[in-house]
Amino acid sequence: LYVVDSRGRDRAGLFAVDTDAGARTLVFEDPRVDVGDGLAHPVTGAIQAVVVRYLNPEWKVLDPAIAEDFAYLKTLADDGEFAVDVRTQDDRYWIVRIGSSRSSEKTYLYDRPIGHAALWFDTQPAWTNLPFAPTHGVEIESRDGLTLPSYYILPPESDADGDGIPETPVPMVLRVHGGPWARDDGRMNELNQWLVNRGYTVLTVNFRGSTGFGKAFVNAGNLEWGGKMQDDLLDAVSWMERRGIARPGKSAILGASYGGYAALAGLTLTPKAFACGI
Repeated sequence: LYVVDSRGRDRAGLFAVDTDAGARTLVFEDPRVDVGDGLAHPVTGAIQAVVVRYLNPEWKVLDPAIAEDFAYLKTLADDGEFAVDVRTQDDRYWIVRIGSSRSSEKTYLYDRPIGHAALWFDTQPAWTNLPFAPTHGVEIESRDGLTLPSYYILPPESDADGDGIPETPVPMVLRVHGGPWARDDGRMNELNQWLVNRGYTVLTVNFRGSTGFGKAFVNAGNLEWGGKMQDDLLDAVSWMERRGIARPGKSAILGASYGGYAALAGLTLTPKAFACGI
């Protein structure tokens, strides 16, 4: 059996379990995040690659037999976002989904012997050539030393040289994810892109209590609704302002579910921190 397991450890690792002997062997772990999905051989079931998601998805190839395939697929995915959905029994053809923070998800048919993937279909062909903005993944440090993996998007016209810093600071929307036992990532998000298209920079923060970064990070949010979880959001806004990305005094806070609670808490507990809340 292959299992993703976090028993006796902070972050979940991938283990191989011999069901006859009971032996349990660590196959892969990452010091930053829980291990994500694995890719299994269509016949043997052996795990050949595993993905971890810290800021951007990172595939770790465990079997050299597919190393060249993955190197090629990465060239099709400008943000590293791809997944192998189906493989034929003879392993000649793979059906692969390619994603990006600034384009629609596309499905390709990959022919391994010739090393070429042909576009099969586009989930949103009307999005072709639209001016979607890239996502910037950053690490923001909280006031008590936690690292908060976060993302921001800038209106393209505000960042002519593409260095991730606008020529002048931009009004910002801090978008808080729900749960709070969930996480933000850098994948395409239509609402974020719509806000950016209207001239705002959008910030999303994996505050303490978010999932995927180990037990300690999740449990750091226990009993901290309106407390340190809210401080993380404020620290992220301050980080954006200090770097000249967000315009001071011109930030909105937006969210639903837990994010809705955070918006209400932001307006109630720190009324001078946000111009408005949604």
